[in-house]
Amino acid sequence: MPASHRFAMHDMPGFAPYLVARTLTMFGATMAPVALAFAVLGADRSASFLGFVLAAQTAPQLLFILIGGAVGDRAPRKLILVTTNLVMAGCQAGTAVLLVLGQVDLVPMMALQALWGTARAFFTPANTGVVPDLVRPERIQDATALVTLSRSAASIGGPATAGGLLLVWDAGYVVLIDTLLFLAGALLLSRLPLTRPSGRPEESLRQSLVTGWREFASRSWVWATVASFGFYQGLILPAIFLVGPVLAAGEGGMGPTGWSVVLVAQGVGAVLAGILLMWWRPRRPLLACNLLVGLESLFLLAMIGTSRVEGVALLALIGSVGVTMADALWLSTLQREIPAAALSRVSSYEWLGSLALYPLGMAVTGLVLAAISPTAIVLAVAMLNLVVRAAVLLAPGVRQVRNVSAADPPTTRTTDSDHATAAAP
Repeated sequence: MPASHRFAMHDMPGFAPYLVARTLTMFGATMAPVALAFAVLGADRSASFLGFVLAAQTAPQLLFILIGGAVGDRAPRKLILVTTNLVMAGCQAGTAVLLVLGQVDLVPMMALQALWGTARAFFTPANTGVVPDLVRPERIQDATALVTLSRSAASIGGPATAGGLLLVWDAGYVVLIDTLLFLAGALLLSRLPLTRPSGRPEESLRQSLVTGWREFASRSWVWATVASFGFYQGLILPAIFLVGPVLAAGEGGMGPTGWSVVLVAQGVGAVLAGILLMWWRPRRPLLACNLLVGLESLFLLAMIGTSRVEGVALLALIGSVGVTMADALWLSTLQREIPAAALSRVSSYEWLGSLALYPLGMAVTGLVLAAISPTAIVLAVAMLNLVVRAAVLLAPGVRQVRNVSAADPPTTRTTDSDHATAAAP
């Protein structure tokens, strides 16, 4: 199928309102933290105040993400997406009012952001499960590529737009834009077809969670890949976003301007990844996914091997292309291979590992920095990344799971991809 037809998705009309809704809400979600940070610091509040407010978003997601997964397999996903978008819009509206009125107080700010995080915990697993409800299995990678492209563009355009608006507007009005975008997202999502939940409503919540864990743990390609992504969240991201600025600010480093160029290059790489996925459909997506994440080691080694901005930025771009493509390939494989009745729950276990390990990794890396040189930390993480990539390949399913195309015969989702793969010659 020509790439232009893949971009258009004319044969999947239910996908268009979903994509537009996700693009708008992702754009707003990248604007709001910038506005919130400057509003808090501009009100003479401390960095720890801001940390508590942002942590209030994450903690409920850790607490409720598994319950959100169980609900996402039992209730209509359209209803969950619309409801959670309305709740998040209300939270941001309340935050905007507080900022405009100058009432930057810790308790109400944390309460609103905690409610936002709770809604997000229910939105995220349901959102993973909705794409297979809208598109055919052979078009899932195309759909995921478009979502990835829009998310990557939002990650660049959202903060840049927020920075420009903050020059002329109060931060509260910038957050208010996020409110309006969530409302627009809810309106668009209300146009999705209402699919019947495929989970078993007669199961108790505990039974539902246990069943979801069995679906997760019974597939080596799932838990092996999720474990490797947990390593990425817990060690590689802190090495980049915590140790990287330390290296840049140190003697002989590239400085804050050079580091900003590197981060922009990462954003450009993420956009390129979404475009490339419209043309490239690897036959063994998880094998490709694992190798692509290995490219991040080149970026890590460049961080400690040279202070030339051009070289580091180029490898940052290549690493970002690899990681973003890997994430999209993983997500599309998960959506295609996991039974619809368990997809939200399996996704919730994946998200739990990511949400928990990132802040933990940041905290541990910060402590280690006090005793070990940043160069040694980055070198160790770069080498460990290659070791982890090799270890993941030992899981049979990672090598066996295959992609599907429009030319392949119809298939059902596999129940154990260590022994059965999607039908592809």
